[in-house]
Amino acid sequence: MEVRATSAVVSATTSLADPQQKYIESLRTTAETLNIARETAVALSQQSEALDRAERNLDLTEATVKQANHVVRGMSWSGWLYNKFTKEPALHLPSSSSEISMGFICPECRVAQRSQLALMEHYDTMHAPTKTSSQDTRQPSSRRDLVPSSHDRGTTASSSERHSHTDADGLSVDQRAFLDALAPQLLEMKQASRAIGNALDHHNAQLDRLDAKSDKAKDDMRLVTAKAINLTHSSMTIDVQFRCALQEQNSRRFMTPTSHGDPVFSLDTASDTCIFRAFTLTGNGDIWGFQHEQSRRWLGLNMFGSVKVQGEALRSYEQFALDSGREWTTLYSFACAFGHGGWLCVRPDGSVYCTRRTATNKDVAMLVKVVRIEPIAERTRERANN
Repeated sequence: MEVRATSAVVSATTSLADPQQKYIESLRTTAETLNIARETAVALSQQSEALDRAERNLDLTEATVKQANHVVRGMSWSGWLYNKFTKEPALHLPSSSSEISMGFICPECRVAQRSQLALMEHYDTMHAPTKTSSQDTRQPSSRRDLVPSSHDRGTTASSSERHSHTDADGLSVDQRAFLDALAPQLLEMKQASRAIGNALDHHNAQLDRLDAKSDKAKDDMRLVTAKAINLTHSSMTIDVQFRCALQEQNSRRFMTPTSHGDPVFSLDTASDTCIFRAFTLTGNGDIWGFQHEQSRRWLGLNMFGSVKVQGEALRSYEQFALDSGREWTTLYSFACAFGHGGWLCVRPDGSVYCTRRTATNKDVAMLVKVVRIEPIAERTRERANN
């Protein structure tokens, strides 16, 4: 009888200790999650500082390129006259500071906030002296309630009373202690998740600005390089690359010139009238030109800014920049808008025009695929063999 009574007491104690163990494991998991959230907030803050430095460097690069463009433009007579009526761009160096800006980060839990007001509200909610003392006194007592003493473990009657006794909300002593210990952790987790969300939104905005500024700096450098080459080389040599056809992305049609030299995307399949020869400047693979194979005319802009296939040579009006490493690329004209540069665009009827380079106009620039037909070197070799 004594053995059966002892086993009954042990089983009852084990069954009563299982909920307490689950409560303790839940609190431990929540605490580990909070530590991960704090480390994530610190990492996001450090990444934000790195993005700020990158943005300042891009601003410095953009100012340097503008200054170089001003100097290169002044090497020609028309550019010198233009510079007389424009202000030279100033080069503003970023102020060097030895202090590290950490933003609005809580000194207690190291969670970044959106603004100073949000930081003050977070600190008053989570780390106010009055609330901190009450939480410090309540949490140990709650944990002591969850972890009974050795005398309580040996007394089955006391454990039964702990679980049988309920308060006005229908919660037992262990359940009430668990909720009291969990409440401040959940509140801090809410604050941390909100701060991480704000940091991610800030990062996305920074990345969008970096992408726009890097594209603009890249186009500015291309423009300055093309101007410098045209000024320093009186006679430029070109290298033929391949035969190709230009296919527009939306309509999937190929470009062909009309009898008046107007390029139009009108053919669904590439024919002999769609074939161009792609050239690059010798020693510079960033400047491209496209010569129509049948008419021997070059794709470019005329003196009125209209896109034509009427050029007699690969001069500044017939020079383009493209991203050869991408399947679909824009065609950037260096001569558009009186040398400011711009992109080729397509109208609904398939005709082509050029728009000035701005941040908004790039969204309407057409995307084309340079479809290679046949390398000219191989074609010449085959004709020689035949």
